[in-house]
Amino acid sequence: MTPRDRPTLADMTSWVHHYDEHIAATPARVVAHGDPTQEGPGIVLVYLKYAPAAVYLQLDANGKWTATLTERTDELTGTSLDLIGLGEEVTAAGRLCAYLQERTDALV
Repeated sequence: MTPRDRPTLADMTSWVHHYDEHIAATPARVVAHGDPTQEGPGIVLVYLKYAPAAVYLQLDANGKWTATLTERTDELTGTSLDLIGLGEEVTAAGRLCAYLQERTDALV
């Protein structure tokens, strides 16, 4: 990918805002990398309510959006409803990741 084929931080922020306003509200925010060795201008953080963790979305060197669930050191125990809620949150993060991929592919 050439630099313009990659979304800018402003692109990412606009896309997340559009997704939240018109498709599905997510507790997501765009954060600049601050590290020039990282791919892309930033990451999209999706905070989870049903687990003390977050999912971060970032563009890899091949122009593909990837999702990473932050590491946990403790076991997570919850009710059936907690597990359903967590599943819905992870699904929402996956859908946002797919949306970001569609928008990025449209730049090429």
